[in-house]
Amino acid sequence: MRGTLLVAGLVLVTAAYCWGLGWIAWGFWRAGGVVGGGLALATLLFLLLSVWVTWREVRFGLASAHLVAAVPVDHAAGRGGLRHDLPRPQRQELARQEFDRAREVAAGPDATWPDWVRLARAYDDLGDRRHAREAMRRAIALERTARR
Repeated sequence: MRGTLLVAGLVLVTAAYCWGLGWIAWGFWRAGGVVGGGLALATLLFLLLSVWVTWREVRFGLASAHLVAAVPVDHAAGRGGLRHDLPRPQRQELARQEFDRAREVAAGPDATWPDWVRLARAYDDLGDRRHAREAMRRAIALERTARR
């Protein structure tokens, strides 16, 4: 719930930013001339870029949340998600073991989107956000292909 509120807040901030950019672009346009028109166009390009980036990230978040909810987590075995009741060294060891298992499965030729979701979770548990996002993008693409 906290994450949803944060995303909603960020979307509202982006909307306010875009509204402000729109007013700035309108002011440049009203100033007229080549310079005013050019600045208005450049400002509108920033506005469109902001909307596109926000839309892309929200879509990614929704798709990844949907896939993560669809893949069960076995907390008892320490697989598919960190157990926060364990001491930190033990959590890190379980995360490393799950990562090794998930990477091995996802590297196979018949890996499915749940395998890639597990790999993304394992990367996230290890703190590697960049690779976690890459693995989640792969899971989203495989799930979309499987749906068709």
